[in-house]
Amino acid sequence: MLPNLVLIGFMGCGKSSVGRRLSLLTGHRFVDTDDLVTTAENRSISEIFAAEGEDYFREAEARVLQDLVGVCGIILSTGGGLILRASNRETLRQIGVVAWLDAEPDVLFERASRSGKRPLLQTADPRATFDQLIASRREIYAATADFRLDSTHYGHDEAAQLLLEEALRHRQRFAY
Repeated sequence: MLPNLVLIGFMGCGKSSVGRRLSLLTGHRFVDTDDLVTTAENRSISEIFAAEGEDYFREAEARVLQDLVGVCGIILSTGGGLILRASNRETLRQIGVVAWLDAEPDVLFERASRSGKRPLLQTADPRATFDQLIASRREIYAATADFRLDSTHYGHDEAAQLLLEEALRHRQRFAY
């Protein structure tokens, strides 16, 4: 049986887009922690950050993540900062094979800047903020993931196929 696949990575790496394609390839249900939080809170991430702050958002994120332990047949896309808590990193590894979807920093920044919906980039110098955040998270992504895929030069479909192939190599960690 194909294990759950958990996608981690910095904003703009393509977790949601590639995750949806993985869902189609595998028949697993696509789940996004950001969507779970917005549903549970009945408001957008930007609204949560504005009203309650990042710490509150991270608490809500941890709650919805914990609810996924023991759920089978999912492709899980996580928020970029979900890995900041050690307890979340452990929970991710309980849920499934953890894949770090990455790309070159310039590519990530360009992708992340497209939507204008990134609360952490709503600063006087978004690029400086981006560079500081990514530098502080790279080692954590590396330590959490079972493997890494650099998606810089791949489209979403190709990245999904490569992730699936690599996840199958790591499935022995899960005995369903």
